[in-house]
Amino acid sequence: MTIQRLEHEPFSDLLPRARQHLANTLDWLLPRYCLMCGDPSGNINLCLPCQADLPRTGPCCRRCGLKLKGEHDGVCAPCLLHPPRWEQVLPALEYAFPVDVLVQKFKFNRNLACGEVLAQAMLRAVDCAKAPSSSTKPQESAAADCIVPVPLHRSRLAVRGFNQSEVVARHVARRTGIPFNGRLLSRVRRTAAQSDLDGKARRRNTRGAFHCNTERAHGIRHAILLDDVMTTGATLEACTLELKRVGIATVTLWVVARAPPPGR
Repeated sequence: MTIQRLEHEPFSDLLPRARQHLANTLDWLLPRYCLMCGDPSGNINLCLPCQADLPRTGPCCRRCGLKLKGEHDGVCAPCLLHPPRWEQVLPALEYAFPVDVLVQKFKFNRNLACGEVLAQAMLRAVDCAKAPSSSTKPQESAAADCIVPVPLHRSRLAVRGFNQSEVVARHVARRTGIPFNGRLLSRVRRTAAQSDLDGKARRRNTRGAFHCNTERAHGIRHAILLDDVMTTGATLEACTLELKRVGIATVTLWVVARAPPPGR
């Protein structure tokens, strides 16, 4: 009877079950330890107390993702005066300890377990943004056509070996059911590292650095642009402008960690 049932079960339904069975087996053979405190953490990479210590954003401006200071309608004064190019931003965490440690280990030490923790934090933020009914999708993604990761230049990709934003985006897309689109946007010019630049220099640095494929953008009206860290928003602004250049009307940002711009 079991063999007969499996023969008629769709192959697409078997894959997630097989993946979960393999993960459970590995967790039994190789128990996990918390990435931060080192204590046994069962089948998760960050123990529950360390998860509780992650700095979540709290009330923030829906246009820039920074903390609100009494502004009305969920938008801060600077964004009312100078609205960003995108329509909305959903940040998952503040870029502070231990999030900064997790991001650095993920990006530069190729610690994919840290990437999984960050992806799960992004998913929790998406869940919190859902409508009151648990059966509905997040309001920000109700009409989203795809999730697009911020791309790396091919030279940097060759050195690092992976695009951290793409890893998170694939995980989030798989869990939310929103199609992943990693070929829509590309980085066509290698740029200097943004970390040592101020806001104006970052914008000059990213000008003309991205290209959106017009044919692949056909039929896309709402794209979710996903990145690991947002600081001044210069990179995300350049990507948004390119997405809108080809006719994508709405761009929503999902960022794992929101850092305050230099000087704030």
